[in-house]
Amino acid sequence: MKKDESNATPAKASGTAGAARRAHAINNINLELNAATDIRSHDDGKWASVFAIHNKYRGREKPSKAVPISVKFESNTVAYALVAIKKGTHFTVGGTLDFDKGDEGRDFYRINADQLSVHSRKPAPAAATAA
Repeated sequence: MKKDESNATPAKASGTAGAARRAHAINNINLELNAATDIRSHDDGKWASVFAIHNKYRGREKPSKAVPISVKFESNTVAYALVAIKKGTHFTVGGTLDFDKGDEGRDFYRINADQLSVHSRKPAPAAATAA
């Protein structure tokens, strides 16, 4: 006798609820960086990239380690990045981490930026801090 499956409720597999959301969250990264080059615009401003340095803290007894990383700005971050980032700019970027081999066979890391926050190195005016 064949079972009527049209009215049957699907069985839920344990541990799979929201798996796509968790996987996406796992691939996100936030880093504080310093722009090592001026930003470069590509495809008439559709996307831009900058080479940056992340200074990895390794403890009190060891000096920090400079980690080179490429940052790719698209969609919601490209317009702001083009006007705000130049060589020496200190910024925080959030997005997905990617790993590639360059044309010369050298490995490099890239962040595909979804969020961008540029930090000012200038002290705030005295009138602004008094309020």
